[in-house]
Amino acid sequence: MSIKDDILIAGSMLLREKGVTALTQPQIAQAANIKQSHLTYYFPTRANLLLAIADFTLSTLMDDVAAQLQAKPQGTTLADAISRIMIDGFPPRVFIGLIVAADSDPDIRKLLRKLIRHVRTAIQGLLQQAGLASDREAALLFHATIVGLAVMHQAKLNKESATEVKHGVDILMRLLPSIHSTRSPI
Repeated sequence: MSIKDDILIAGSMLLREKGVTALTQPQIAQAANIKQSHLTYYFPTRANLLLAIADFTLSTLMDDVAAQLQAKPQGTTLADAISRIMIDGFPPRVFIGLIVAADSDPDIRKLLRKLIRHVRTAIQGLLQQAGLASDREAALLFHATIVGLAVMHQAKLNKESATEVKHGVDILMRLLPSIHSTRSPI
């Protein structure tokens, strides 16, 4: 494993355990068991570091979902996997934390745009793998819906809101196949 991988893995673990505020260069360097100068060599700014860790973490989650779909390629498998991720709350908390951090660091907002494009592309791939509508509009609808459900769950954080996430994702999965057939040309 490379030093860069060590940094991303350590940062991802810190992110899961302590949230975005724990992602300081000294804490990540310590967790990766490297000198801070090595960390800044690979990630010169905090914005680059935060987004690389978020991208690594989200890519790992998406890869896990893709592996589950490969083992059992059905929409219900995608719905179950996405619901678990949203209820766990890790991706929504990451994005909320990054959005808040972007208020004080405009570079984070620029990199967030890139991360969102990357996530949207990954969603298109997951939708295609699940045999669902997978064009840009379907990916946008899917992404916006799961983010909205996840944020509402984070606000309430109770059993009822977890049920709402599962129900909302199930509804979305039922609607996606019909979206493609009923869409009018733009």
